[in-house]
Amino acid sequence: MIKKNEVAVCFSGLARDEHEWVIERTKKILPYDTFFCTWEGYAVPKNASDCKLFPEPKYDYHNLIETKTKPDCTLWKKYTKTPPPNGRGGKIWWKPNLMEQTKSNSKQILGHYYLVNSLPQQYKVIIRMRYDAILSSKADYGKYIERVQETGFSVGFDAGGGANYGPQHELNEHTNHDCRRCTGWYLWDHVLFHQRWRLKNVQKLYEDKDLLGAEWGWHQVLHHQWDDKDYHNVQGGETLVKCCTAPREIWDTF
Repeated sequence: MIKKNEVAVCFSGLARDEHEWVIERTKKILPYDTFFCTWEGYAVPKNASDCKLFPEPKYDYHNLIETKTKPDCTLWKKYTKTPPPNGRGGKIWWKPNLMEQTKSNSKQILGHYYLVNSLPQQYKVIIRMRYDAILSSKADYGKYIERVQETGFSVGFDAGGGANYGPQHELNEHTNHDCRRCTGWYLWDHVLFHQRWRLKNVQKLYEDKDLLGAEWGWHQVLHHQWDDKDYHNVQGGETLVKCCTAPREIWDTF
């Protein structure tokens, strides 16, 4: 049985196209107390009551290739492999603009951390939402909220890569090392359920220039620092606005 008064839905990031629709849809699918934040100087989300505004962090280190922590992760090693004299090295070195785009992609973790820290202590289970994540109205999220509440595990959702007609309704649960994207150091993060107590030391990691970006950073904060891998990656249940290839007029049927 879900203890509803302990669950908080937390929107963070930047409010772009379709964010109003995403917020209203999420409230219907996840009917829990909902909170919002964004960075100072950016558009405040519409229909987002009491939106918290935080100063945008400034980075003087690259949060994938200049951190002290080096993930024991085949995907990370492949991604960041230093280019040899006559080779391309990892993707970050040769894909146009990727080095700059990924320099500060742990910023999303900081924003979420600031918002969660502002919540009353009654909220123990946190659902991290993006302003551009389209949830399925047919998927069963309740069993995962209960799992987080009862076991302390985290659950990360991802559409599975590539373009998606709409959110997949079937949820395909992965275990560590069962595919090339479940490396034991990679927590999917389009939508993320976690226990509040796990979200610690984020500011310190950032100040120490050791906060990793993207899925590696979420794993670092929620699991690596606690020396466990108590989480599941789940394929399906969502897609991002930018990845949805279905005609806009049918989105309400998802």
